[in-house]
Amino acid sequence: MSIADGNDLGSDDAMTRSEERLVASTEVYEAGRARLRKHVVTEEVQITVQVRREELRLEREQIAEGGRELVHDPDVFGPREVFETPEGGVIYEVTLHEERPVVTTEIVPVERVRLSKLVHTDAHVFAGEVRKERIEAELPGQDPTALD
Repeated sequence: MSIADGNDLGSDDAMTRSEERLVASTEVYEAGRARLRKHVVTEEVQITVQVRREELRLEREQIAEGGRELVHDPDVFGPREVFETPEGGVIYEVTLHEERPVVTTEIVPVERVRLSKLVHTDAHVFAGEVRKERIEAELPGQDPTALD
């Protein structure tokens, strides 16, 4: 080849050798969706509550014969206006108490739940055919030589 053959190779008379290469890239597409959805359910639960209550017990204690002494106070029963009332005299009163269960509800956080993504990288091997140009030089007095 020469300029006389009608091929204008440029002013430096050089030839460019080209070849194909496999080019890998990636595309991102949606592979799925995940959601967290919260709703309320009602369930029956039981709790045990301990409650206390007071009871009366009448205790009687006999005074032994040797411990009985005469009462010298003629007003031991109290004044007549106290003893001779519609209630019947001196009243000793005891108040009883008891507990009653009171059950309410309260809201307490028990767990945090979240979705997170993990990225895994995998290697994929691909094979394909590519084309290359070869240049062969034919020089005077030498066998043709392939240039890679």
